Amino acid sequence: MLRITADIFSGRPDPVSHITDSNEVRAILREVETNRSLFAEDAPDDGVLGVRGFWIEPLNDEFSVEFGTEPRKYLPVGALARGGRAAEIGERLVTVMERGDPVAAGEAAQPVDASLRNFVISQLSTSGRLTVTDRNAVAQAEAEAESGTEAESEQGGEEVSAAVTCTIELGAFNPGFWNNDSTVRLNNNCYNYASNWRTNTFAQPGRGCGSMYKSITAAEVSRAALCDGMHRRFDCFPDSEKPRYLVALVIAPGPGFIDYHWYRKQQEGFWGHKPGGTAARNTDNSNNVIYNPETANRGPYTIFAGYFYGCNSQRQRIR
Repeated sequence: MLRITADIFSGRPDPVSHITDSNEVRAILREVETNRSLFAEDAPDDGVLGVRGFWIEPLNDEFSVEFGTEPRKYLPVGALARGGRAAEIGERLVTVMERGDPVAAGEAAQPVDASLRNFVISQLSTSGRLTVTDRNAVAQAEAEAESGTEAESEQGGEEVSAAVTCTIELGAFNPGFWNNDSTVRLNNNCYNYASNWRTNTFAQPGRGCGSMYKSITAAEVSRAALCDGMHRRFDCFPDSEKPRYLVALVIAPGPGFIDYHWYRKQQEGFWGHKPGGTAARNTDNSNNVIYNPETANRGPYTIFAGYFYGCNSQRQRIR
């Protein structure tokens, strides 16, 4: 038996399938044996938003001759691929996952069905790091990196009758807190990072308040985060709710459930984030430091859903 995990999500748990058909198992292992140079012992540190790769893990020792001595192997795809055949093998793996037995991973999980398979295949031929014009230069010049707090103001307009000023806190960028321990890295996601609260539960918007999102849309994930205690930007929190972090939500759309992702503004002026069980970082899919999450290269997370504030009550509520 093989366990295959598609390393593709940021907010939701990655889909996992068990492959029990011996012919399918041996065919996959032959691909591993023939294309060993395409596989790695671990996922790359410089992961991206979107489809990153596949974990392959035998669950018994009878296939050791074909697989080797490593407990599992990782196939990087897209911009991280080690060769041209990686996309072809990745397409085969996600197709086999659809025929396999899905492994339950809680109410936030999505098994590989036809819509998810097609989404993954469409991403396999697309580089995760697109060549784009760097739009961060202007935002970088405007970045506020001098203080751990800042006041945000919105001047009046058609929808705002008076100036609104909110004070927020900005924490120093500390990726080692999330990255140095593999258990912490694998079990905390973008929502944990945005909330700056380590739960080791792959926290989901709305689960803490008992009303998790029902679909992956900007409106529904926003509703769930507000239920946990976030506020929309310029809906200020009192000082008693420090730290009040500025965060941003984006959505990867598609048929059925796809995914969401969160960013948090840092004291240094850029934005940090943590794509799923990968390493926390401050760069986008073009490897540019993120000074504006609206213009950053976010891969398939094409919908910008807005800015929010976290607070102390909210971060302690998430699950």
